[in-house]
Amino acid sequence: MRGEHALMAEPHTLFLETLQRYERPLIRYAHGYTGDLEEARDIVQDVFVKLSQCLHTLDHERLAPWLFTVCRNRALDHLRKHRRLVVMETETLDLEMSADPSPHEEMDRAEIVTMLRRLIDTLPTRQQEAVRLKFIAGLDYQQISAAMKTSIGNVGYLIHHGVAALRTKWQAMENEEPAPGKARSPALAAA
Repeated sequence: MRGEHALMAEPHTLFLETLQRYERPLIRYAHGYTGDLEEARDIVQDVFVKLSQCLHTLDHERLAPWLFTVCRNRALDHLRKHRRLVVMETETLDLEMSADPSPHEEMDRAEIVTMLRRLIDTLPTRQQEAVRLKFIAGLDYQQISAAMKTSIGNVGYLIHHGVAALRTKWQAMENEEPAPGKARSPALAAA
């Protein structure tokens, strides 16, 4: 009986450790698809339900790519089911805030995050996915490669070209003159 309990504790411990390590990155990743924090949380909850059902058969070395692949599939299923355009919220996903910013700093940050998300949405689909997995979910190239089912070299290519395109688009936005009667955004004016 004691040996059985030890075998049961290992999957339970692995599940809890996985939840603690990946819940926030998965929520940020799903939020990038849905634009709605509550929907993102629901999707991630589904991912962890699926994990609990498959935990005994999964290759634990490939856990992160599996989680993000399931999360992406659930998010895409959700979007297809609801057949709606994803409108990114201006609310910032501040899950790991270290100090309270001033209201002005918070508005600037929310504006920048919204602009970056809009720019990411203009990238080709594969570049969007690679950039989100790298910079929002925090995966390394090998994990992204497994999640996207492509080579590590292709991941580097996608991220490099995605970031270069984002830089070019950001600089173009900064160089635009504000329309008459409109002030330049504080975030761009300060940059």
